[in-house]
Amino acid sequence: MRWESEGIVLGFNLHNEKSYILEVFTKEHGRHKGLIRGIHSKNLRSIIEPGNEVKVLWSGRLETHLGNFTIEPIKAWSSLILNQKDKLIALSSLCSLVSLAMAEKQPNDLIYYNSREMIKKISSNDTDWIKEYINWELELLSEIGYGIDLSKCAVTSRRDELIYVSPTSGRAVTLEGAGSYKDRLIKLPKFIVSKDSECDNNDISNGLELTEYFLRKRFFEPNNLNFPQSRNRLKEIFNK
Repeated sequence: MRWESEGIVLGFNLHNEKSYILEVFTKEHGRHKGLIRGIHSKNLRSIIEPGNEVKVLWSGRLETHLGNFTIEPIKAWSSLILNQKDKLIALSSLCSLVSLAMAEKQPNDLIYYNSREMIKKISSNDTDWIKEYINWELELLSEIGYGIDLSKCAVTSRRDELIYVSPTSGRAVTLEGAGSYKDRLIKLPKFIVSKDSECDNNDISNGLELTEYFLRKRFFEPNNLNFPQSRNRLKEIFNK
């Protein structure tokens, strides 16, 4: 059995002294693993950095087998940001979240294309890339079935001046609706509900806290999964 697909490298682990187990998020076959040989090649090592875009050929006797990958580079996005620690960590965080949240061998066009576009933004000169990254995490939450509702206030039904999110319901709340419970609510940065809004590091930190809370509460903790260290480091950068 054989198939070809374009994909995004999510990561790799050492299998033996001659091969890695490579994980790729592919367009047609979703998150998929396979053996790849020639690990002492410097050229191969540069191709399989997380976040890079590749073309893969998978072959195996049965679809249930691990199988083997042959790989060709399409775009080495990681090489464009080697000296930018925050972007490298964001790229690693994105790949880790996809690896843990997406079902194996199940294609998802929306997350695939959104992830590819997000990687391009991280690797570009776009100064708003971190705002886009936080919105990417919100889209991921929604796509795996744990989205939050920011359309209107859960208490007053107002669609403007939304500044909190309920940690229980995942619904937006206004200051009026929060009342005496505001200290128990999660802050909602303006840029999430209004893309043209200005923001500072405090807003970014609040945005990362918001998505982390619901990723942990609704997906990672119920599934007994460890939250990615790269995502923790990304939050630390913007908490400084």
